[in-house]
Amino acid sequence: MGRKKEGQKMDTLSSETDQKMVAVFKVLSDVNRYRMFRMLSEHPKISISEIAKSLEISLPLASQHIKILTQANLIKKERDGKKVFPKLDYDNPLVRTVVKTIQLAVTSNT
Repeated sequence: MGRKKEGQKMDTLSSETDQKMVAVFKVLSDVNRYRMFRMLSEHPKISISEIAKSLEISLPLASQHIKILTQANLIKKERDGKKVFPKLDYDNPLVRTVVKTIQLAVTSNT
């Protein structure tokens, strides 16, 4: 009987982790959100307007993508005077893992 409970507990933990991973992949499956994430990993102090200009999208669309990334706990907003900058949330282990994966992919393609 103890084994069954232990197995059920592992299934629950696994499904929670699986759900978090699926949510991250779903958010990053949009090419603009992925590019934003990558830009933030390479340029930690870039504004939303600079991101929008670089991606050739409107500022409202860029802001909407930032909101989705924030809701997924992938980024947080940091205030510097009157300006607010999106920053990767390195407290989230998934963020650190995705950044490492991107870096590996970029270096292996060069």
